[in-house]
Amino acid sequence: MNDKTFPRSRRIRRTADYQRLWREGKHVHTAHFIVIINPSRDVSRLGITVGRKVGHAVCRNRLKRWIRELFRDHYERFGQTVDLSIIVKRQAGRLSHVQVNRELSTLFARLETETYD
Repeated sequence: MNDKTFPRSRRIRRTADYQRLWREGKHVHTAHFIVIINPSRDVSRLGITVGRKVGHAVCRNRLKRWIRELFRDHYERFGQTVDLSIIVKRQAGRLSHVQVNRELSTLFARLETETYD
């Protein structure tokens, strides 16, 4: 499998999964993102929420691509399978790729050392 793909098995797609994650997960806030993390059973999965107030469609889709790329690079480092939901705050639409990478990489590095049981 090409490691640049993002298969359905790695995505959080059902509303019930998002609701469970919101209820049971650990919430971590940064300047531009809210990250919710919770242990998962099978594989590490990612859900991304980007509202219209963040920017136009091109901006929102660009942010989602960057976040998926970071998740692909980091999910194996968590040491356990996790469900991860990233909510993009309004001001994140002005960030560059480097700024998004820096902020989320720092957060992921901090989360990698914790356990979520």
